[in-house]
Amino acid sequence: MKKKILLLSTSFEEVSLITSSADRKLEVKCTDSSHYPLGLGYLHSYLEATGHTVTSLWLNNYQYELCKRRIAETLNRFKPDIVGLQIMTANRVSSYRTIEYIHEQNPDIAIVIGGIHPTIMYRQLIEKYPFSTVVIGEGELTFAELSEKLPDTTANLFNVKGIAFKHAGNIVITEPRELINNLDLLPFPKHEAFFDPQRNYGCIITSRGCPFACSFCCLKAITRQKIRTRSISNVVDEIEFLIKTFPQIRMLFIHDDTFLLNNSRAMDFCDEIVKRQIKLEFICSSRAKPLSPELIQKLECANFTKILVGLESGDSEILSKCHKGITTNDMINACELFAKSPIEMYIFLIVGLPGETKTTILNTAHFAQRLQKIKYIFYDNVAILTVYPGTEVYEIAKRGGMISDDFWLSNKPTPLFTLENSLDQLFEYKELLLNHISMNRFFTFAGFKAQFIMLPNMFFYILRYKIPRIIIGSTSMLLQRILPYKNYEKIRSLYRTIIQKIRR
Repeated sequence: MKKKILLLSTSFEEVSLITSSADRKLEVKCTDSSHYPLGLGYLHSYLEATGHTVTSLWLNNYQYELCKRRIAETLNRFKPDIVGLQIMTANRVSSYRTIEYIHEQNPDIAIVIGGIHPTIMYRQLIEKYPFSTVVIGEGELTFAELSEKLPDTTANLFNVKGIAFKHAGNIVITEPRELINNLDLLPFPKHEAFFDPQRNYGCIITSRGCPFACSFCCLKAITRQKIRTRSISNVVDEIEFLIKTFPQIRMLFIHDDTFLLNNSRAMDFCDEIVKRQIKLEFICSSRAKPLSPELIQKLECANFTKILVGLESGDSEILSKCHKGITTNDMINACELFAKSPIEMYIFLIVGLPGETKTTILNTAHFAQRLQKIKYIFYDNVAILTVYPGTEVYEIAKRGGMISDDFWLSNKPTPLFTLENSLDQLFEYKELLLNHISMNRFFTFAGFKAQFIMLPNMFFYILRYKIPRIIIGSTSMLLQRILPYKNYEKIRSLYRTIIQKIRR
């Protein structure tokens, strides 16, 4: 029997200490809406493909009262048999309130919870919500199988792999679900559930998993440090679907954890983009290695405009402790490879990793400036280390008495790592680092003093990236206003073709 299923991703914490500053500890709002939940999109499309009727609500950036109102309206109109909630650590509080609201108002609706947080904390959540079922790990196959049985409270769930539930007062954990190896078998995620006429950028993933185990990352709880890839033809077919379905799209974020890890596959992707004459801009994440001149040339031809690279710390000892599997020399090599490329780089830094001191922050600041002299990186902010369950950092924090599992049942925001440094010290470290690397701080006394030597590098960065973008952006906006849409698109396509030929 096919069911009506409502999928939810509820409000993020309104306050984020992660990117706040010493003088605004409680004022930084989570408002980013650039990246929509592809995990929910894959669930939506897979459940639809198996015959169910599905509605998705992406409410991460709604204040909770508005989020609750949207959920209530949808429950009354759609009348689902099953509600599935995607719970991340940053939206756990609103998810708890939503679970309680739905169960109180509609006790006959089956509630299924999944995502990275429940995958790690499933025992805690089953104890708190014994009427719910937790999906552990990847959700498509498991949720589809559950949907054939729920909301029947007498259904036998023991043979459904990859779940946890309560039975006769005991928590039952079934056999683990195998990872999906052939990702091409999954339908494209339901992008339509997250797009609106104003959105001109999309999101895709071409692979799942990461083989590394950084001390601050909890991804391995779901992907088990295994990489599985989609075929290049399948990925580019999805991109063409996006272009056809959303003609306003201009940019695509590739959200793989390790997109460039296999240089050969990444170059095949670029070749296919050029072959099919796709004119989008691309942004992706990367490790500092392996990279090659041949790969960077291919990325340029395919119109990659920005690469995001994780460094986290410029102090060699800190870098070793967090198990990044890279060295400062690897990052120098990466910057040198991109030095003459039109592709921008952004290098992630984290303040407050285990072992952090004022000395290690200054080491990071001076190393970051060294990188900026090779390839200037624009910073407006850096993150402070956040504690997530399922990470080595969390285990360190627990052993040190900073936190316990009970914390995740509170309504407090996701905590920063304050075992070794106080909150005030962490903010001071962050200010110190930004004064050395952020162009926005250059006109402050501390920033000018720390960055005076960087003035030539800033100048050439503005000349090479900012001014051309302002000119191109302004021209594009003007042409959009004065030309018919088809004529504007022809000019835009011609411009992209010329740029691609130049880069080849």
